[in-house]
Formats: sequence, C-alpha cells, structure tokens
Amino acid sequence: MSGTFNAITGWLLFASIALSGGAAIARAVILPRVLKDEGLSSEWLVGGAARIGSAAALVLPVALGLFFVRQLLEFRDPYAPWFEDARLLLTGTVWGRTWLWGVAASLVASFAFLLARSGRQAGWWVAAPAVLALGAFPAFTGHAAGEEELRLLALAADTLHVWAASGWMGGLAVVLYLEWRWRRETPGGGNSLLPRLVPAFSPVAMACVATLVLTGSYAAWLHVDSFAALVSTVYGRTLTLKLILVAAVLGLGALNFRVLTPKLGEQSGNDALRKTASVELLLAQVVLFATAILVRTSPMDH
Repeated sequence: MSGTFNAITGWLLFASIALSGGAAIARAVILPRVLKDEGLSSEWLVGGAARIGSAAALVLPVALGLFFVRQLLEFRDPYAPWFEDARLLLTGTVWGRTWLWGVAASLVASFAFLLARSGRQAGWWVAAPAVLALGAFPAFTGHAAGEEELRLLALAADTLHVWAASGWMGGLAVVLYLEWRWRRETPGGGNSLLPRLVPAFSPVAMACVATLVLTGSYAAWLHVDSFAALVSTVYGRTLTLKLILVAAVLGLGALNFRVLTPKLGEQSGNDALRKTASVELLLAQVVLFATAILVRTSPMDH
C-alpha cells in the first residue's frame, strides 16, 4: 500500500506541475503563434489555457499536502508525538523548508491562475514565475539534491527536465482542450482547430523533446554506473521501463508530426491526429507514474 501511495502522490504532484507549467508556457510561446480569424480571438485561446492552468494549480496544494504526509510517515519516530515530528520535519530539515516554499508558490499560482481565468492579464505575470519555480521542487527534493560534486549541474538539469516536460505535456493538454472546446462550441461540431494549433505547438514540442533527451541522458549517466546496472539494479530496471515508455510516446509524437500533420485540414487527418495525440498524452501520464516510482528508488538498491 505504501508503494502505491508513494507512486500516486508523486504522479499527482508531477502532473499538476506539468499541466500548470504547460498552461503558462502555452500562453507565452504557443498561443501567440496561432493564426486568428473572426471566429477565433486571443481572449478565447488564453481563456482556455487559463482553465487548464487553474484546474491544475488548484490541485497543487493538495498534492503537496499528500507529499508531506508521505515524507512524514517515513521520517517520524514512532515513540514521538506526530505534531513534534511534523514540526521538526518542517523547521529542522532542508526538505521541510523546501516544502514550505513549494506550498507558498502553489498558493500564489492557484490565486494567480484564478485571476487569469477571470480575464486579468496580471494573473499570468504572477502565475508563470510561480509555476516555473515549482518546476525546481522535484530537483530540490529528489536525487539531484543528494549529489555532492555536480550538485548544481544536477539541480539545473532536473529543473530543465521538468520545464521541458511541462512545455510538451502541458502544451499538448492545452491544444487538445482547446480543440475539444472549439468543436463543442462550434455549430455542427465539424470544424477543427488543429490545423491552426498544431503548427504553433510543434516547434515548441520539438525543442522540449530535445531538452528532455539531453537532460534525461545526463541524469541516467549521473545515477547509473554502467549499462549492466540497467538490468542488475532496481533503479536501473525502473529507468529502463521508463525509457521504453518514453520511446513509445516519442514514437507517437513522430507519427503525429511526420505522417498526420501534413494531412491536417482533411477530416480524416484531423480525426486521426486527435486520437493519437490523446493516446500520447495518456501514455505521458504513465511515464509520470514511472517517474514517481523512480525518484523513490535509490540508485544503490539491488
């Protein structure tokens, strides 16, 4: 049960960070590139991104609360009062102080996204730095924080990894949500927004994927001693599983970009891309779940 709770807690936190961060990245980089017409306004596009961002940001404090419970269960002394252990964890450890600023950032992000959803542009200026700061939270509470010689580089690589995952995964979620909302609100529901959204999203996705490959390779080199360790250690086997899942997601992304994107504008092409992109996003959640297991596994465990 504890292993399942750990994995679900980690996935919930990573998913909420990715989706809220992806909404901010979509607002800043993807949506300004979308071609508008009389039926499609910037306000409508930005409002959709704000809905995704606010929904994910409201989950952040809950996810961080569960994250704290998980840490407290591992940290606590069974002979000491719960309150005393919680106080010591929060005020007497680096992890606890990191968690406190994470909670503060999540509350700021939640409030800011609600402002953005109500149409106030100032909300975006507050939400973006808050969720980007939260992108560093997994690095400062994970394996990277335990590095000695290359600690700063490991922290930077892990943070970039989370930002890249947010741009790709969260950006894709915004694209699919806007497409669903457009079809729902357009009379007849036959039109598709994908021919305008995908060309704006694809360059961002490719840059994010390249960053994920580079930072992920560096993390693997840092934590895995040899190729043999990929099958001889628990950490290595979990990492191997994650790499297989990532390869599947990348394969779907390549199919979308190389085969289906040129067919956008045709009904069959729009429908096919919508389906494969949805599967891609679903598989990405499985990757996050595997990541949640990986970060709770010591590279030294056999």
